Amino acid sequence: MIRPNLLQPNLKTGHDREVLAVYPYRSACPRSVWAQLIAEARSEVFLAGYTNYFAWLEQPELLQTLRRKVESGCRIRFLLGDPDSDTTREREQIEGLWSRGRDIRTAPLDA
Repeated sequence: MIRPNLLQPNLKTGHDREVLAVYPYRSACPRSVWAQLIAEARSEVFLAGYTNYFAWLEQPELLQTLRRKVESGCRIRFLLGDPDSDTTREREQIEGLWSRGRDIRTAPLDA
């Protein structure tokens, strides 16, 4: 794991740099940043994580947004953890997904 407090002083950040901001973990990144990144993507949206539930729970109308992206030629990819793995189950418990009564299924965008 990268330690943000050690990494931050060594990064050049700002509008004229490739790295604009660094967050210690995904939930520290404001929802508005995720919305902007997805909205401004032109060629590809690639989300990788054990569950990626946050994207569906925190971004209103994500399915419609992704459909529009695909229709405009943008490639959409998700890298997900094996749903039967212990690690993925642990992430689900940490995120409290099942305790909130959510049941998220995967489906193609054209469903």
